[in-house]
Amino acid sequence: MKKILFSIFLLVGVVSSLFGADRMYGKGQGFIGAEAGFGGIVDFNVGIVGGYQYYFQEDWQFAGFRHGIRGVGNISFGKHKGGFRNTNYSVMAIGAGADWTIEFTPNSRYNWGAFAGLGLVYANGLNKDSWYPLNSIYVDGHIGGSLNIDNTHKLEVGLGSGLSLISFRYTYMF
Repeated sequence: MKKILFSIFLLVGVVSSLFGADRMYGKGQGFIGAEAGFGGIVDFNVGIVGGYQYYFQEDWQFAGFRHGIRGVGNISFGKHKGGFRNTNYSVMAIGAGADWTIEFTPNSRYNWGAFAGLGLVYANGLNKDSWYPLNSIYVDGHIGGSLNIDNTHKLEVGLGSGLSLISFRYTYMF
């Protein structure tokens, strides 16, 4: 099974590399966007996200894929109803982290990829009666998939720990 999956990835990489050179190797670009998440510390959260994506040099690539790293920062606001002692609370979270990214079809207009990373998040929450203060720092791990359109628009779905268990993100890359 491993040989079959490796062969498929290798074939996709070789075929995609035949359609022209990618101009992003050894370069980077900034991004800004919005995210929404569900589950985790809160029932629902929304936020803004920004950062910088750097793609490794062409001689560091393998099997026609493009990979790199990115630094990500975000501010999110969430709401939780019920839970501990049946209390409702709101949370503001500020986070920063790093991801390893891989893109499977870098020379295509629609570029599919994946990411995995860790972040450090400061969360501050309070209920309306100030009874349940939440003031903590935690490590957030996440993995997910992405669709990059024309190296400008990126849609992501991620699974993680912390503020949200599943998140959806749109970013504009510049």
